[in-house]
Amino acid sequence: MERSPQVRIGDWFNEAWKSIQPAWLEYVLAGVVYVLVMMIAGLCLIPVLIVGGPLTGGLYVYLAKRLLGQPAQVGDIFKGFRRFGDSTVLFLAVALIPVLVFGLLMLTYILPLLGALEPTGILATLLSIGACFLWCLSFLFLIVYPVVAQTFLVFAMPLVMFRGMKAMDAIRTSIGMVRPQFLQFLLFTLAGFLLIGAAGSIGSLLLCVGYFILMPLAMTVFYTMQLLAYRDFVGLTEQDLALYAG
Repeated sequence: MERSPQVRIGDWFNEAWKSIQPAWLEYVLAGVVYVLVMMIAGLCLIPVLIVGGPLTGGLYVYLAKRLLGQPAQVGDIFKGFRRFGDSTVLFLAVALIPVLVFGLLMLTYILPLLGALEPTGILATLLSIGACFLWCLSFLFLIVYPVVAQTFLVFAMPLVMFRGMKAMDAIRTSIGMVRPQFLQFLLFTLAGFLLIGAAGSIGSLLLCVGYFILMPLAMTVFYTMQLLAYRDFVGLTEQDLALYAG
């Protein structure tokens, strides 16, 4: 009986770093372009929700080409728009929930102000208590949700980009694949977040290095690790990239 693939955090990290090292500056450039475009789009909520999915999918395309030894250019990041519909739906399915919760978080600052309009102070007290409760729940959610969502949906975007799956089918497939080894995949996600966080923290001590070198580099390492996981659990071949040739 064939043994099912296993989560191999250390092996994936070593392989990802080994593949990135020879051209690490080009990976950094790709990461910088991705981050800058997302930041520019993020100045307004609507644009980032529209371009976030295709850009993330395009980053996977660029990294997959590198991983398979195919010619890759930074412009490949924008080839994610060839799967615009489903990559956007996938991004919205994940991102809209935190946006709504963030709205609740902002509401916690408004409720005490409304309570101050009530002369007896009773309403103000109740609204302040409610605001505090909402703030705690929202803050906790915004910490836990990204980790859990990233863990369960680690394969969703590659399935959309490389297998042509519909967004909801990719979400269900990814959850089904991760569930049997959820704790191991959770550790994988936490390791990736720790890697990116450490790169940002160290880089911030070196002025702009964290945002323009270490952070993009750490991000591309983690995304490449995700592609290695996808390769082991699903399979990744040159044929999967045929849509993005040329």
